[in-house]
Amino acid sequence: MDDNKSMLDRRSFLKGAAVAGAAAVGAGALAACTPDAAGSGGSNAGGSGSGDSSGSGGSATLDTSKYPALADSRNPIDWLGTPPALTPEDCVETIEADVIVIGAAVAGEIAGYSAVKQGAKTILLERNGTAHISGSGIGFSNSKCQADQGQPPIDKYELYQLIFNQLQGRCAQDLLAAWVWHSGEVLDEINEVILQPAGVIATATGEVPGPEKKYELMQNLASHVNFDDTGQDNLEVFNNLIHKWIEDNGGEIHYNTTARVLTQDADGTVTGVIAQKDDDGDYVYYKASGGVVVATGSYGGNDEMMRAFANPWLANYAKNFGVYNARVTETSPITTKETMDDGTGHKMLCWAGAVMEQIDPSFQSWEDTGYWWWPFLHVDTEGRRFRNEASSWLDHTHLIAELPAGLNYYWQIIATNDFEMPGTLAPIPSSAWDEMVAMTSEVYTADTIEDLAAQIDIDPAVLRATVDRYNEICASGIDDDFGKLPKYLGPVEGAPYKAVKAQSHFYCTSSGVKIDRYCHVLDKNWEPIPHLFAAGNTVGWRLGSGYQMTVGGLCNGWAFFHGYVSGRVAAKSDWTFAEIGA
Repeated sequence: MDDNKSMLDRRSFLKGAAVAGAAAVGAGALAACTPDAAGSGGSNAGGSGSGDSSGSGGSATLDTSKYPALADSRNPIDWLGTPPALTPEDCVETIEADVIVIGAAVAGEIAGYSAVKQGAKTILLERNGTAHISGSGIGFSNSKCQADQGQPPIDKYELYQLIFNQLQGRCAQDLLAAWVWHSGEVLDEINEVILQPAGVIATATGEVPGPEKKYELMQNLASHVNFDDTGQDNLEVFNNLIHKWIEDNGGEIHYNTTARVLTQDADGTVTGVIAQKDDDGDYVYYKASGGVVVATGSYGGNDEMMRAFANPWLANYAKNFGVYNARVTETSPITTKETMDDGTGHKMLCWAGAVMEQIDPSFQSWEDTGYWWWPFLHVDTEGRRFRNEASSWLDHTHLIAELPAGLNYYWQIIATNDFEMPGTLAPIPSSAWDEMVAMTSEVYTADTIEDLAAQIDIDPAVLRATVDRYNEICASGIDDDFGKLPKYLGPVEGAPYKAVKAQSHFYCTSSGVKIDRYCHVLDKNWEPIPHLFAAGNTVGWRLGSGYQMTVGGLCNGWAFFHGYVSGRVAAKSDWTFAEIGA
């Protein structure tokens, strides 16, 4: 973990159930989670009673038709479990607010801002002791901020189409349309209210691809914005600034506080959350009159949930090669002892009646060594070419994870000839990347292909055959093996030869519960659960089977946007998109 953290830091430098009825709910839910309960009806939102708790009468069962993994006798996995047997009476204190936000990374902090801006008494709960870094830049659509810096406008219908197609049609069309048409307006508000007064520049980057990008596999549009002019590839400055604004304007952030379970009225209306201080300390009841926003991130660190929802190769990859906690610094450390991306938020939402996306989860991965943006010859650990090297390093994890060796790396084979390999994304020469590669990667050099193969434990005959075939392709100018564009066909000839180890690590899932365009969490009938909202990686139906590259920072872009919307609607139930900026 420490090695992965240091590599990523160097990269940065260079560029449902009501709580009081838990006993009754637990018995019903546990029964429904066994294979014998397959096909049982009912809802997991339930119980009966009044006030902030449900009575002990009645029972609640989990509709296993919505959770097939629980009823699959071949692989029965109780990922959901039962809600903690906690009630407000178990808490040492009750704290009242209009809006409670669970999680204070990008989605949560923007939800907090948005609710505070609306005049609501707002409290954010964060399980760590500081603002948590979450990614790098953020994607927006056609903001004034971007236009003022010369970032060309993008046809919104074309943007919608490109993203939808690259996500294989696997995203909620209403969520996508709302982001395309309104995310720029949200950025402009944040820029005016917070960033500009603090002297932080939202820097628009990139240009609309020209005709020369026509056949590229990754059509990266100019929609990316950075928030750190020091060159750091993270959101630490941005996060700290948003947290400061919230507290300066009357909001509260309760750090080292982990939400455990939502509370509900008899009709299912969410009334608050019971949270625990310092991982294993006292419980506090946070009562919310307006709503609760759940923005707790990924479930990629929960092996049971991964095995329930993901294909076996992805579940294994997440377990063996996950580095979620890598994106921290000395000033923003992880302080909780619990697994960060453990699906706690997803479970709380499902105990309250929400439904999970029932398809293999969208996920994100990072390649943290090697030449990320240059499509040199790529071979697997057996020495065989296995991919079109000009596709994005963000979306090829499945190609590596499904290889027979079950490892998380491949080899980039590079010749020191005069061919200047063009980059697939960054408009800089590969030579500019050499320093980072030397710091972070395993690099082997040899005078012959056979010697190089021996150094990286590959059969020399296999690597020789691969290189010979690749050189034939380069000479012909036609890659009918994998379809790489001619401009990237640089032969591997001319000693010394280099092999660079390129590792790809699982980062997080981007999958979860169903929401509508105003971020209301929906139940199994796709009806809103009153006063319950979600944003960020707790939300499903967004990013297909894996990260796209049409818009850099789109996952953060959706987290930012849905955080804003959820905070506004939680604070003012009849709020609409027409009121952005008001």
